[in-house]
Amino acid sequence: MASLSLKHVRKVYPARHKSSGKGKGKTKVARVNDDFVAVKDFSMEIEDGEFIVFVGPSGCGKSTTLRMIAGLEDITSGELYIGDKLMNNVEPRDRDIAMVFQSYALYPHMTSYDNIAFGLRMRKIAEPKRDEFGNEVVGIDDKKIKELKKQIAKTEKDIASAEKHARADVTAHIKRLAAEAKRETDAEAKAALEARIAAIDAEGDIVKRADLLKAEAQARCDKLTADLRYYESTPVQLYVERHYTSAEIDEKVKWAAGILGITELLNSKPSDMSGGQRQRIALGRAMVRGPKVFLLDEPLSNLDAKLRTAMRSEIVKLHNELKTTFIYVTHDQIEAMTMGTRIVVMKDGFVQQIDTPTNLFDFPQNKFVAGFIGTPQMNFFDVTARASGGKLNVTFADGQTLSFDLKNMRTVREDILDGAEHKVVMGARGESIDIANDGLAVSVSIKEVLGDNTHLFVKLCDTEYIVCLNDRVAYAPGEVVKLAFNEKKLHFFDVESGESLLGREFNNKASEAAARAESAAVGAEDENPVKAVKKPSATTKPKAAKKPTAKA
Repeated sequence: MASLSLKHVRKVYPARHKSSGKGKGKTKVARVNDDFVAVKDFSMEIEDGEFIVFVGPSGCGKSTTLRMIAGLEDITSGELYIGDKLMNNVEPRDRDIAMVFQSYALYPHMTSYDNIAFGLRMRKIAEPKRDEFGNEVVGIDDKKIKELKKQIAKTEKDIASAEKHARADVTAHIKRLAAEAKRETDAEAKAALEARIAAIDAEGDIVKRADLLKAEAQARCDKLTADLRYYESTPVQLYVERHYTSAEIDEKVKWAAGILGITELLNSKPSDMSGGQRQRIALGRAMVRGPKVFLLDEPLSNLDAKLRTAMRSEIVKLHNELKTTFIYVTHDQIEAMTMGTRIVVMKDGFVQQIDTPTNLFDFPQNKFVAGFIGTPQMNFFDVTARASGGKLNVTFADGQTLSFDLKNMRTVREDILDGAEHKVVMGARGESIDIANDGLAVSVSIKEVLGDNTHLFVKLCDTEYIVCLNDRVAYAPGEVVKLAFNEKKLHFFDVESGESLLGREFNNKASEAAARAESAAVGAEDENPVKAVKKPSATTKPKAAKKPTAKA
């Protein structure tokens, strides 16, 4: 068991080149594509025994990050520690990890027993070297020295290529902003993105990024060099490697089979087993290694829905029993929410948020996380918000306005409470919306009855939203209903950045101060018995004086 630390880890796939032309000396090399930055500045501390889930859409970098931890992909820059040992240039077999893949990767001609035992038969374990009298041998560790020299050479290459990687990072950032601007339909948001692109000092950013990457790589190189000097000059305990004995292998295989409930399958071949049974065999093969870290790359995606649910609980039980660090990759947010102690949400190689499942659901940091976590997806309304008299007045696209009591809402960012109008995105989950006599008028589009629950699809300005009701309702398509929102569960996001405008606490100080100021002003008027004389305006004509009436 061990903790993990990832510090500013990046993965860049270099540009591909294609050769063309005929004859000696006439070959032309054409650039097929640009450098692709798959993972950008991933930093995270993972405690011993945690169950961490990487989740995100396809292409977000979650599997690439897992493969870098496993050693199946080189780390372009940054540092990976397992325990307190730097693992950047350590071979996969020496990292003391076990990996379960999406495909079971079982040998079809072997029995379950042999599939589980195969890795143990190939693996060697280290034990102290002893002389002919049984005493432990101390000396200069040539193997360790060779390994350190190899790591130093690779780190020196990282220093030399820092500028190249920095240029790839900045270029990828500009391209991402340009792609967002191209997809953006709102004119103001599009102009804001284009302004951000124009304001980027590309060459200056490249120099800063290159200096940072060089400093990180140089720090690693200095540490490795110090270790090398130590091992070259200091005798240490020497070790030799040996294979497991048959008795040791048999004990481990039967232990894993007992935990997974597959003892009766040990003599069966993969072709005689179901998908869930094969997945248990793959898990058993990983368990017998006794690794510090389990890595699982979408292990349940090949199973049907019912079996996936059953295996989900099996993996959680396994984690609770082994108490080992698990890192699990999935694109299914239901798996992430039900299995992980903490979840890492990723998009386009960037970490969007790292938090517990409940915090991700209740307090998403941006619009992407809010829309990705939760089933069905959160509803997003383009609105104009203005704070006034302890209320937040929200105007929807069709002109309808609702007022929400700020004291019932989570803390709103101060600049939104300045009394001016602000274009924002309001988010509301289907479960936090109800049908009421007064509220936002919408028309019913589709009704889905799910047993005792009903999903009601409603339309506002040609955009569909979903309302989740805990009952059966008789609304028909085209019927107008009114929606009431739970103020405590509303979300607001910045139109341009998508960042959340709300804190986690219910403490809108600005609204309380404004309400107190208003009540104080009203109280002052009530206490003052002398009323101010109203001066006539320039457009108001003064009243003519009454003429005295003649006495009789």
